[in-house]
Amino acid sequence: MQTAPVKKPADHPVLFQTYFKSKGPRTYAAQVKRAGNDNHYLVLTEGKREKDSDEVRKTRLFIYSEDFPDFFKMIKAAAEWVKANPLPADYRQKRERFWAKPANVGGGSAKPAAKAAPPNGKAVPAMGKATPPMVKAAGAGKLAPAAR
Repeated sequence: MQTAPVKKPADHPVLFQTYFKSKGPRTYAAQVKRAGNDNHYLVLTEGKREKDSDEVRKTRLFIYSEDFPDFFKMIKAAAEWVKANPLPADYRQKRERFWAKPANVGGGSAKPAAKAAPPNGKAVPAMGKATPPMVKAAGAGKLAPAAR
């Protein structure tokens, strides 16, 4: 008896994608994918370049559609708290001065991230690239800048 190959999450089609490069050494990405059972799930990824090895360490969080309402309610509550309790002005100015320093201070490399072809054959931005946020709508073949 032969069984069908099990698809890995990386093989699932990307329906939507957006990302941004933080002021620090991190890149954050969000993807909505379609599972083999047609269920949607959200993949949140943090990519951080290691200073010593120049490798990108990725941390992923998977949220499945049955948890979307509670997850987004939680994110909204956290965002409202952050807006209602901003950082003190002196601390915010200190952080702005810190991030205004040249990007290569403290190590790291300016060499570009390695490019790998995605499993679905469609072009998607690599983690760690300093490019504007991009979005990909379902069925679209090209990425476009995200609305701000």
